[in-house]
Amino acid sequence: MRRIRNRFAELLAIKARREGRGRIPRTTVTAATGLALGTVDSYINNTVYRFDGDVLMRLCEYLECEISDLLVIEDVISPEKETPLLSA
Repeated sequence: MRRIRNRFAELLAIKARREGRGRIPRTTVTAATGLALGTVDSYINNTVYRFDGDVLMRLCEYLECEISDLLVIEDVISPEKETPLLSA
């Protein structure tokens, strides 16, 4: 099974380091992008399941990245396919 994961929190931390900051507050992101705090929180917590083109564009402009940097497809291992732990 595969899923789309966003790397917003990771890219935000990279931007903060690049700018010599400890971190970038959510309110700074909302002010710079015009996005609602709930939207920014959803991206930070990686709980977004529908991706709006305008939101992606604003985030990419703010992070100075491409959509392919922000969104990645990853394989998800389902619990029934995981190897069980062996008892010692």
